[in-house]
Amino acid sequence: MARNWSITEAHFNHQVDFTPRSQDHDISTQPRSKHIPAYHMLHTTTNAYHQHAKYHLKLAAIMCNHNQFKACLILCDWALASMIKALYIHKYHSVHPPKELTMNEILPLVHTDTEPGLDIALFIGTMQHMSSQADYPHDQPLELNNIEKLLQRTEEILYELSKRIMNNSSE
Repeated sequence: MARNWSITEAHFNHQVDFTPRSQDHDISTQPRSKHIPAYHMLHTTTNAYHQHAKYHLKLAAIMCNHNQFKACLILCDWALASMIKALYIHKYHSVHPPKELTMNEILPLVHTDTEPGLDIALFIGTMQHMSSQADYPHDQPLELNNIEKLLQRTEEILYELSKRIMNNSSE
């Protein structure tokens, strides 16, 4: 009999990989004559990760409304991770982002000349840490008000990062 995995089990067992399946080559390794199709693949892959971020955020809001706070945190983390991968693809022109990015890799992605990205990078790191805790301490239960603030901040960051991708795409 097949076992149904919960979202928490999938997160802790690293069972979930949201890498779009259309990634069969890397623009940086292709000859110059193939850059037009590669640009399309790059754009498609960036959009796929961007869509994943939106879907994860919508699901996080649903989980929050149903008092599934741990699942909400995990989905917020996944949303942020998907958006960071979209930024990675956009910046480095590679349809194969690393499965996990370190703070040293995240900071240059979120930092710009006009907007320092340290607060965003720290928030992403905090969400990674909070969502990876196997059992949240029972003496410190997750409260709706705090979860709603984390969800709101995740939404604000995704909106800001999304604007960066869209503005750079139109240039």
